[in-house]
Amino acid sequence: MACILITGGTGFIGSAVSKELISKGHKVKLLDLVIGKKNENDSNFYSGSILDPYLVSTVIRGCDYVVHLAAALGVRRTEYRRLECLYINIQGTVNILEACVKENIKKIVFASSSEIYGNQNKVPIREDSPVNPISNYAITKLVGEEYLRAYYDNYQLSYSIVRFFNVYGVEQRDAFVLPKFVRSVCENKPPVIYGDGKQVRSFCYVSDAAKGIVAALFNKNSNGEIYNIGNDSEPISMRELAEKTINLAGKKSISPQFIPLEDSDRSKEREVYNRIPSIEKAKKSLQYNPEVNLDEGLCKVIDKVLQEP
Repeated sequence: MACILITGGTGFIGSAVSKELISKGHKVKLLDLVIGKKNENDSNFYSGSILDPYLVSTVIRGCDYVVHLAAALGVRRTEYRRLECLYINIQGTVNILEACVKENIKKIVFASSSEIYGNQNKVPIREDSPVNPISNYAITKLVGEEYLRAYYDNYQLSYSIVRFFNVYGVEQRDAFVLPKFVRSVCENKPPVIYGDGKQVRSFCYVSDAAKGIVAALFNKNSNGEIYNIGNDSEPISMRELAEKTINLAGKKSISPQFIPLEDSDRSKEREVYNRIPSIEKAKKSLQYNPEVNLDEGLCKVIDKVLQEP
């Protein structure tokens, strides 16, 4: 049994990773700013910021591994609060890496993002596709990746990097497109589509993403490697996603509402039009195979919203 610290451990992805690790018999410590209801009396939960180096070192002490998920999130938030995003995502990551070295951590898995690819001429997007960050958030994730390489070169700190592609699930905040669509439809409101709705994404259910992280953490051949973690089986346009949500929720009288892209959280220059991952590397090296299809996952999210009081 290993002891693993999860930064951002009570968050959307962190909670799923914690559940996956515990199911495999491991001990977890959770570091997060937010105390989840189920963590209120948890002796392995630590409240605080990754910007506090003393706290980070204290919490990491006694751990074998680290999964670093804590970050400033959201394109709109990180564009309007640029300095905060840079500070949290870069200095916070440095604090984690420094503590990993001091406390002799065996390995760290760093949560990066498909945002670093920006717009690509070729899809599906492979790990060796050229990086083209077009948002402040994407730049901070790319800087984080470079820090991991540097800490390996200087201190032999083993690492793996996972780049997430549109992870979703029942606990995700409504700020993201899929739960936003679901919330609107379940409240008998039209799902709002920015632009023409032809933007394509591939959605990955959070339990599958968590399995990918855990596989990267413990696989002996994953050190120093980057993996796309997503679900490549069902690419879908935003228009099609809105229509699917309407149909699965049984709200067929509703139609999507289209709003100009300039009124969204991205300008035309910063919009990513085609984001489809290649996960062949993860399939081959990690035996990573996402199991939850889009209809099944979308129904889980719809059911959760409909059951709310």
